[in-house]
Amino acid sequence: MIPKAFIQTVIDKTDIIELASRYVELVANGSNMIGICPFCSGTKPTFNVSEDKQIFKCFKCGRGGNAIELVIHLEKLSFPLAVKFLAKRLDLEVPTEDE
Repeated sequence: MIPKAFIQTVIDKTDIIELASRYVELVANGSNMIGICPFCSGTKPTFNVSEDKQIFKCFKCGRGGNAIELVIHLEKLSFPLAVKFLAKRLDLEVPTEDE
Protein backbone atom coordinates (compact mmCIF):
# COMPACT_ATOMS: atom_id res chain seq x y z
CA MET A 1 0.00 0.00 0.00
CA ILE A 2 1.26 3.48 -0.88
CA PRO A 3 1.51 5.82 2.13
CA LYS A 4 -1.01 8.68 2.16
CA ALA A 5 1.75 11.23 2.78
CA PHE A 6 3.52 10.12 -0.41
CA ILE A 7 0.29 10.34 -2.40
CA GLN A 8 -0.16 13.91 -1.18
CA THR A 9 3.46 14.71 -2.12
CA VAL A 10 2.82 13.45 -5.65
CA ILE A 11 -0.31 15.59 -5.93
CA ASP A 12 1.48 18.66 -4.51
CA LYS A 13 4.52 18.33 -6.80
CA THR A 14 2.60 17.62 -10.00
CA ASP A 15 1.92 20.67 -12.15
CA ILE A 16 -1.64 19.90 -13.27
CA ILE A 17 -1.47 22.51 -16.05
CA GLU A 18 1.60 20.87 -17.56
CA LEU A 19 0.08 17.42 -17.11
CA ALA A 20 -3.29 18.31 -18.67
CA SER A 21 -1.51 20.11 -21.52
CA ARG A 22 -0.07 16.77 -22.61
CA TYR A 23 -3.62 15.62 -23.42
CA VAL A 24 -5.60 18.81 -24.12
CA GLU A 25 -4.75 22.08 -25.82
CA LEU A 26 -5.30 24.68 -23.09
CA VAL A 27 -5.67 28.45 -23.32
CA ALA A 28 -5.76 31.04 -20.55
CA ASN A 29 -9.16 32.10 -19.24
CA GLY A 30 -8.77 34.39 -16.26
CA SER A 31 -6.89 32.54 -13.54
CA ASN A 32 -7.71 29.13 -15.10
CA MET A 33 -6.88 27.31 -18.30
CA ILE A 34 -9.63 25.92 -20.54
CA GLY A 35 -9.87 23.47 -23.41
CA ILE A 36 -12.05 20.89 -25.14
CA CYS A 37 -12.86 18.08 -22.70
CA PRO A 38 -11.07 14.81 -23.49
CA PHE A 39 -13.85 12.84 -21.77
CA CYS A 40 -17.03 14.05 -23.45
CA SER A 41 -18.09 14.83 -26.98
CA GLY A 42 -18.22 18.57 -26.57
CA THR A 43 -16.87 21.03 -29.10
CA LYS A 44 -16.71 24.05 -26.80
CA PRO A 45 -14.03 24.60 -24.13
CA THR A 46 -15.80 23.23 -21.04
CA PHE A 47 -12.68 21.58 -19.55
CA ASN A 48 -11.23 23.87 -16.85
CA VAL A 49 -7.91 23.44 -15.07
CA SER A 50 -7.05 25.47 -11.98
CA GLU A 51 -3.37 25.95 -11.24
CA ASP A 52 -4.15 27.47 -7.82
CA LYS A 53 -6.34 24.55 -6.71
CA GLN A 54 -4.46 21.91 -8.76
CA ILE A 55 -7.74 20.42 -10.02
CA PHE A 56 -9.64 19.94 -13.28
CA LYS A 57 -13.37 20.01 -14.00
CA CYS A 58 -15.51 19.66 -17.11
CA PHE A 59 -18.66 21.71 -16.84
CA LYS A 60 -20.41 19.59 -19.46
CA CYS A 61 -19.83 15.97 -18.37
CA GLY A 62 -19.01 16.79 -14.72
CA ARG A 63 -15.77 14.82 -14.52
CA GLY A 64 -13.20 16.43 -12.27
CA GLY A 65 -10.53 15.86 -9.68
CA ASN A 66 -6.82 16.14 -9.08
CA ALA A 67 -3.79 15.01 -11.12
CA ILE A 68 -4.22 11.38 -10.04
CA GLU A 69 -7.83 11.25 -11.22
CA LEU A 70 -6.80 12.86 -14.51
CA VAL A 71 -4.24 10.12 -15.12
CA ILE A 72 -6.66 7.38 -14.02
CA HIS A 73 -9.20 8.46 -16.62
CA LEU A 74 -6.88 9.41 -19.49
CA GLU A 75 -4.36 6.58 -19.17
CA LYS A 76 -6.99 4.05 -17.99
CA LEU A 77 -4.92 3.09 -14.93
CA SER A 78 -5.81 1.94 -11.43
CA PHE A 79 -5.21 4.35 -8.54
CA PRO A 80 -1.86 2.76 -7.48
CA LEU A 81 -0.62 2.67 -11.08
CA ALA A 82 -1.63 6.30 -11.60
CA VAL A 83 0.35 7.32 -8.49
CA LYS A 84 3.35 5.35 -9.79
CA PHE A 85 2.94 6.94 -13.25
CA LEU A 86 3.08 10.44 -11.74
CA ALA A 87 5.87 9.53 -9.30
CA LYS A 88 8.00 8.30 -12.19
CA ARG A 89 7.45 11.61 -14.02
CA LEU A 90 8.63 13.39 -10.86
CA ASP A 91 11.60 11.01 -10.48
CA LEU A 92 10.32 9.85 -7.08
CA GLU A 93 10.69 6.35 -5.66
CA VAL A 94 7.35 4.94 -4.50
CA PRO A 95 7.62 3.73 -0.88
CA THR A 96 5.44 1.08 0.68
CA GLU A 97 3.71 1.31 4.08
CA ASP A 98 6.38 -0.81 5.78
CA GLU A 99 9.24 1.47 4.70
